[in-house]
Amino acid sequence: MNEPFKTCASCRTNWPTRQDFLGDPDLTVLGYQAHFDALELGVFLFLHGRCKTTVAMQAGKFTDLYDGPVFEERRTGQDDCPGYCLVETELRPCPAKCECAYVRETLQIIANWPKAEC
Repeated sequence: MNEPFKTCASCRTNWPTRQDFLGDPDLTVLGYQAHFDALELGVFLFLHGRCKTTVAMQAGKFTDLYDGPVFEERRTGQDDCPGYCLVETELRPCPAKCECAYVRETLQIIANWPKAEC
């Protein structure tokens, strides 16, 4: 039997696939915890409304959803950096041409993913 994409640690809800996970109307994006040394090891945080638990998933599980430019230089702390990656609950995309911007764009894709009918 295949392992589910994710299982809620609290209520044990299984999401068999990434599509099931992203389309679940009981999941809401809460934020992103950056990992500046390896961006795909950063964590997207979701609220599982059914049991009020925070569900964490590594960003690398989702970055293939983004197909735009990926910049080489990290701009954190520079004049053009709004500091969004430093605020876990900040969901806005980053306007800087920064290495981290593609992760924030991925966050937008996830936040706007169509939810299944209840």
